[in-house]
Amino acid sequence: MTVRIKRIYQILSATLIVLPILVLLGNWERLPDQLPIHFDQFGQADQFGTRYQWLTGISWSILVLSTIRIVFLNLISRQPGIGRSQLVKLYLSTAVLMMGASILLIGQGIWQKPLYQEWLPILFFLFGSSFIYYGVPAELPTEPFKPKQANQLLVQQLAIRQRVHSLTRLVTIRVNLLAGLVMFFVRWQDRWSVGILANLLVYVFIAGYSFYQRRQLNEV
Repeated sequence: MTVRIKRIYQILSATLIVLPILVLLGNWERLPDQLPIHFDQFGQADQFGTRYQWLTGISWSILVLSTIRIVFLNLISRQPGIGRSQLVKLYLSTAVLMMGASILLIGQGIWQKPLYQEWLPILFFLFGSSFIYYGVPAELPTEPFKPKQANQLLVQQLAIRQRVHSLTRLVTIRVNLLAGLVMFFVRWQDRWSVGILANLLVYVFIAGYSFYQRRQLNEV
């Protein structure tokens, strides 16, 4: 991706992220003087602050999420096998996720409901599926080796690595997508637990499958 094109998508992404804040500032005078800045475990507002305190909390949350996003995109862009179209989709999809998080943060203050805590897990795992789809190549990059090095054992080892990689990518995408959909039907307090448990099960399954493949290779 050229510097110019990258800059264009950075500007577009930043616009999507700050758009809810700009809309909020345009309606600043319509907001009540006191807004909820904290919710308890039952979803009830237990602490209120001024509009400026509320906006400061939102700004800090967006800043932290933006920092995580920048680090994530920088790491992904350095991975071999990631093309320009994939990076563009990652830039835009992460920006849309950030915009959704901003809307939830603003909405929970206006409607005095814990929208951010309720819906962020769903957004995170649904969008996380797309991040894995676009950010993880379908095939492992392979280093060139000389023909004499291409013995049967090496070929089989590379084939196992590719199978494990492809299966891990496929299962992780589908499990995260399914977890995000299941979260609609569970209590909002349990949604993060559902997503984390689903991914732990994936890792256990992949570890078992990888061990089985290596054992089969050793028996040959």
